[in-house]
Amino acid sequence: MIEEDIKKAKVIIINGFSNEELKEFLSFYKKNPNLPVPIFATVTDNSIELKVKDLLKELIEENAVFNKMLKESRKNKDKK
Repeated sequence: MIEEDIKKAKVIIINGFSNEELKEFLSFYKKNPNLPVPIFATVTDNSIELKVKDLLKELIEENAVFNKMLKESRKNKDKK
């Protein structure tokens, strides 16, 4: 399944942006609803050493965990 996920993944990996440039880019991207919703990542000391396939696998897994936590958080808010 992960191989299929990697092939279908939409990922934007950002490197060399200042914090201000990153904020500006993300703000622009969010204002354009016709764009696909990708996984955003910045290059880290760890990720720079990974093979692309391994990096994508890691990003997909992290994104799944994040989305699960977000979904649970929203459920808990709705119960209140």
